[in-house]
Amino acid sequence: MLLGEILGRNDVPAIEISGITNDSREVCPGDLFIAYRGAQFDGHSFIQDALNAGAVAICAEQDQPSEFRIPWIKEYDIAQRQAEFAARFYGFPSNRLNVIGVTGTNGKTSVALGIAHLLESTVFMGTLGWGPPSTLEETPLTTIGSVALQRSLSQVRERNFDRVAMEVSSHALAQGRVNCVEFDGAVFTNLTRDHLDYHKSMRNYADAKMKLFEHSHLSYAIVNHDDEFGRVIIEQLQQRNIKCLTYGASSSADLSWSGVRHTSKGLCGRWLSPWGHEDFFLPFYGSMYVSNAAAILLSSLCNGQEFAEVVTQMRTLPPIPGRMEFIKRHGQLTVVIDYAHTPDALRHALVAARAHAQGRVFCVFGCGGDRDAGKRPEMGRIAEILADEIYLTSDNPRNESPDLIVDDIMQGIAEPDSVVIELDRHTAIQLAMEAATPKDVVLIAGKGQESSQEIQGQRIPGDDRSVVENILDGAHLCYSG
Repeated sequence: MLLGEILGRNDVPAIEISGITNDSREVCPGDLFIAYRGAQFDGHSFIQDALNAGAVAICAEQDQPSEFRIPWIKEYDIAQRQAEFAARFYGFPSNRLNVIGVTGTNGKTSVALGIAHLLESTVFMGTLGWGPPSTLEETPLTTIGSVALQRSLSQVRERNFDRVAMEVSSHALAQGRVNCVEFDGAVFTNLTRDHLDYHKSMRNYADAKMKLFEHSHLSYAIVNHDDEFGRVIIEQLQQRNIKCLTYGASSSADLSWSGVRHTSKGLCGRWLSPWGHEDFFLPFYGSMYVSNAAAILLSSLCNGQEFAEVVTQMRTLPPIPGRMEFIKRHGQLTVVIDYAHTPDALRHALVAARAHAQGRVFCVFGCGGDRDAGKRPEMGRIAEILADEIYLTSDNPRNESPDLIVDDIMQGIAEPDSVVIELDRHTAIQLAMEAATPKDVVLIAGKGQESSQEIQGQRIPGDDRSVVENILDGAHLCYSG
């Protein structure tokens, strides 16, 4: 494609572009390199690397330096507009796909992955990676960068898939990563405290989420009626005459439920809806998964599925890695691994763990560094209220001191002497498991399926599941009590 076609300009050199990227490490001969100042790095600093790799044109926010040997096109607001450039280059791939965006503080992964499992020819994009649900390729972000996203959507079409179920983060919406993605459907799960280090206020956070529902091509939306901000979204969608199906515990929602019971194998209850009343079984743990399942069910209905058939299919949905993932061996204690890293998610995870504990509930958790510090004491307070034993440890401290992060968490704990502090995560998990009995449940929260820890710019290999399984396989636990 010609450079002018990509940029939408007729005043640039007529040179052929074979690829487009904003990452100098990905540049191939014949590529257009996009350079702009980001939150952490300034792309202009990597222009020479792009040249060395064979870039044939530069699109940048800064003025062209003297005696520059290839075309340098100055543009404005590149962070927001690069999605437009990439969409042109890849032929606006989302226009030829059915794209379902899922946003909310918690539950995005569970809902988007569930949709991808239930609907044929559907690819998942989100925290766990992208691709068919059974063969996901790892990605660095919940919602990848705009150029990479357009490239991935193009590959989805090339692989003959018809639909994408995509997690859409508030950062992605605020930063324009999903600009030029034509969403057919949008799902809202909930809004609770998170990412205030970035958004600064809950109002700004909510405004970012709302952007998904303002897309001009949206044909339907699925919204949590129980959530206060969800009801704001519902009202705005109704004013625009956009089809909106709601779910929630309230009977005023289109899809509600009753008689929810926790069993050793999952959740049972009854769906109540205009499409019929059906008993359900969900192979998940925790009442929040009933809400997530309702969003999945309504999304399936909006994509042509029959109510009773979907209810049956949901009985065999596969477990979600790192989401209320139960690990139990005969005669040993129960361990639960969950991604909960917000106050609301930790509360739900602890309540779910309590429902399966005959004895005590242990909680092993920390908080991420370089993120919203205000939620740390809240999470400490919630853990003290809902857990019997607390083990504070490191999560992903990133560039912060783990000791200071723990100090912040401790500000929310009324009886600090009852808390065990062990910054080495492996050791903290082992100490909690050694202190528990077979009747107890140990919840390990915060990292879920993650396979490394971020510490001072390095990723240290290690995941909670492997640690737990190694300890259980050793079977040297000396149960107390």
